[in-house]
Amino acid sequence: MDFIIKNEYLELTVSSRGAEKQKLVSSKGINYLRQPDNIWNRTAPFLFPNVGRVKGNYTFINDNRYDLPQHGFLRDQEFEVMRQVDDEIALVNLSNEETLKLFPFMYKVIVQYQLKDKELITKVSITNEDNTVMPFNIGGHPGFFCPLYENEEFTDYRLVFNKQETFNAPSVESDGTLNFNKFSEEFKQLKELKLDYSYFEIDAIVIPRVKSKEVKLINKNNKGIKFNYEDFLTLAIWTRPNAGFLCLEPWIGYADRHNSNHQFIEKDNIIKLNPSEEKEVKYTITIID
Repeated sequence: MDFIIKNEYLELTVSSRGAEKQKLVSSKGINYLRQPDNIWNRTAPFLFPNVGRVKGNYTFINDNRYDLPQHGFLRDQEFEVMRQVDDEIALVNLSNEETLKLFPFMYKVIVQYQLKDKELITKVSITNEDNTVMPFNIGGHPGFFCPLYENEEFTDYRLVFNKQETFNAPSVESDGTLNFNKFSEEFKQLKELKLDYSYFEIDAIVIPRVKSKEVKLINKNNKGIKFNYEDFLTLAIWTRPNAGFLCLEPWIGYADRHNSNHQFIEKDNIIKLNPSEEKEVKYTITIID
């Protein structure tokens, strides 16, 4: 089921499946969120309890084996609406028999969307409803049309970081794990990245410890979006050649390292919540038109 919230400038469509954003349309009729197709069948999923792949698609938690899909299972769970007004909606998902087979913890996830002028605020809160410490990673995966307008090319766009970035992007192995001993790209004092599909022939550009907490995806006329992700440690940038979209993915955690020992608790940047403890993260999309 789909739900709509709106204000003077924006209209957001949200699905109950995964609490996923479906469309973000401006008053000028521009939809900023890419639409599912045969290249990628999603728009803006949430990644929980793992980001990326666990090695071999399985992991061990408390000495028991669990099969976890890429990016976890939350994106395929049904959410219920907790509250809704004209410009705001909150949806909730609770652990259940299905999720406990994949991840042996009781949890509550609330996704809240708020429209404020030309800004969409996305908040995700995770509460540990179990009686033991709950480890997890969390991430976002919104995809944006790129180009946005007619008679434009992907290469007309650039990413502008609010701080200079110097990093080695780990190689994405054929099994989806990350190899930090082999780099797909090396960047020094990067402030602007002119987009080119050649960067994504292998997979994503992963910035493990991103300094910038704000990046703009803009065209030659400086139109596009501003993306803020203060609560996250890692930023991944992903598309597929000639796909017509770009994903900006804020993460706490990432795929298993290529030499992982399959122990979930030892994953990088793992969050550990005590019973009844809550963790909230948010990211913001601002329209620049």
